[in-house]
Amino acid sequence: MYFLLISRNVFFDNNDEIRKEIFELVKLVEEKDIQIVLVTRSKQKYKEKIEADLPGANIKYGKRGDLSRKFVDNPKNIMLVGAVDEDIRIAANNKILLINPLWINDVESNIEKYGFQLKNFKQIIQCIDILSLDTELFYDFKVDDLTRLIAVSNANKYYAVENEGDMIEKYKRTLKYGNEDYKYAVYFHYLTMIIGMEDFHDVYYWMSVPSSSGSNDNNIYDIVKRTRYLLKNSRKDELFIRHTPAKKSTYMDSNDRIKQGAKRHFDTIHLNPKYKGKLKGKKICVIDDYVTYGPSFECMRNLLINEGVSEIILVAIGSFKKPYYIEDYTILGNVYEPGYTYQLESKRRIQGIVNEKSSEIINQIHNIIKS
Repeated sequence: MYFLLISRNVFFDNNDEIRKEIFELVKLVEEKDIQIVLVTRSKQKYKEKIEADLPGANIKYGKRGDLSRKFVDNPKNIMLVGAVDEDIRIAANNKILLINPLWINDVESNIEKYGFQLKNFKQIIQCIDILSLDTELFYDFKVDDLTRLIAVSNANKYYAVENEGDMIEKYKRTLKYGNEDYKYAVYFHYLTMIIGMEDFHDVYYWMSVPSSSGSNDNNIYDIVKRTRYLLKNSRKDELFIRHTPAKKSTYMDSNDRIKQGAKRHFDTIHLNPKYKGKLKGKKICVIDDYVTYGPSFECMRNLLINEGVSEIILVAIGSFKKPYYIEDYTILGNVYEPGYTYQLESKRRIQGIVNEKSSEIINQIHNIIKS
């Protein structure tokens, strides 16, 4: 069963009348294994009103004070639709997904800042349906003894099946062009992995690959920020700093990209000095939108290994099903500022084995969001 916690200010308007959206929600969950829970300090104040206006509706009550403390060990099947800053405490202390309901005009500032924006309860139910899907990764293989590479989904239309091509385009518009229409589908698809796999629960640092320009104004950066918040990870400063813009890979042909490899990233990236001396022995997850041949990930991997991390998970939302080039470097100098040196020691290619079931998941997501 999935528990949908709803803040009193989302359930009732300022006149203590049940909002019309709640009546719609009750109909939406009739055939679903979803329990609606009203979060309030005053159960008795609202119980009679709910029983009169929503006869037969299965509504349970959660006392705000009890929920504000840690009350759940496994938050996988709980979501909170918040409206007041107090709801932050419930979400943060229990690592619960927090939703910012865009249909409410008077949502408080921290809900706007930390809550994931959704337009209506229909979208919320769609997100719950996505979260209920199995975790089927497109790629998942070892790069070296410390490093694992994961691609959540296929990004190559040439290999797409059924509705997968349509979803690949929707994901691309979200990740490359900042389109917000299907951001929720991308984010919750990603969350099936983050929430569903224990491998991510002990990650110490969550980091994004900086864009070619160095700007963090993109949906991948937003996904990483939300992951930190969801998992109560307060380390908000980015680890990788793009001090000089790099040539976009889309402007390079495949041979040049493979030949240059990680070099063009070493020349434009250094580590954030705030993390100096803090990386040794830590487990780190680095997230990017797409992986093609892997040069940006290889830059990150070599820099992290140079600093003595214990484990690395490289995550790409999409993969173009190209061979991945592993590049091992010797790095000398201060990696926390520009000008360190690097020497390529070896380079080899590997090809991940595609999990065909990942296409089934994409098709299921397509059917969910079109309903």
